[in-house]
Amino acid sequence: TCKKYWWTNLLYINNLVPWSPTSGLCLAQSWYLANDMQFFIIAPIFIVLLFAYPLIGNLVTIGALCSSAIAAAIITAHYNLAPSMVLRNPQNYVKLYRVPWVRITPYLVGILVGWFYWCWGEQIKEKVKTLPDWKKVLLATPLWLATAAIEYEVVFGLYHDIQGVFTPGKFASKADSVSYQMLARIGWALALMTQVLLCQCGLGGFIDSLLSWKGWLVLSRLTYSVYLIHLGLIGLIIMQTRHAIFLEPDFEFAVLYLGIMVMAYLAAVVLYVCVEQPVALLERITYRTR
Repeated sequence: TCKKYWWTNLLYINNLVPWSPTSGLCLAQSWYLANDMQFFIIAPIFIVLLFAYPLIGNLVTIGALCSSAIAAAIITAHYNLAPSMVLRNPQNYVKLYRVPWVRITPYLVGILVGWFYWCWGEQIKEKVKTLPDWKKVLLATPLWLATAAIEYEVVFGLYHDIQGVFTPGKFASKADSVSYQMLARIGWALALMTQVLLCQCGLGGFIDSLLSWKGWLVLSRLTYSVYLIHLGLIGLIIMQTRHAIFLEPDFEFAVLYLGIMVMAYLAAVVLYVCVEQPVALLERITYRTR
């Protein structure tokens, strides 16, 4: 695949080419890099409209967001796809999971929330500062609980559908699949953005303190390298395993997960020191001389 389609990675179209579910990808996880670049290229259209013509910008952005959700629902219904892509239908990955017109919904939610915070964020922060502590708790607690419940359902709501691979009759219905694919990405993004706003406006409490811990900065410098390395590392370990791996007991999977995570971060340190950081320094020198 890499010999034939290496150029798709350079052009950031490897989420669209090759289209066949049997063709595979060169560096499989890089499909999202293509999505991210495509969103980055078209994002100025929405941002300029939001700041120059707020009403039109909101209509266009919300319209694009709704169109993406509807497209996900139509594709799911037409091809009878599942809410999860695990072991069900290879068409799920090609026609739904990696395509930009489905994946763009969280990106658009982020643009809208960023614009909202730029317009009213400071006013909200000043208003929150005047509230007594009990009112802050009364205001923040339901929002934190609601957003956490949405995130929980988006992630763990797939449990029974995934179990259906091993237990006949547990697969999600077509209506459930369509609803999930239509709403899950929007729900996740809205919940996450609400939590970000709560932290930014002084309603984050101990969660804000935890997320603001400076130790995360060290790990954040390694996350991109971990992203590039982890899938190959998982494949290498699975291929070298001499016995079947089962979902139960959970302890075995937990050990496997923790081991892969530690090895991925150790390998990421080497990649960061030898490749990512030197390239970043060269870029800084280049831009500085200009």
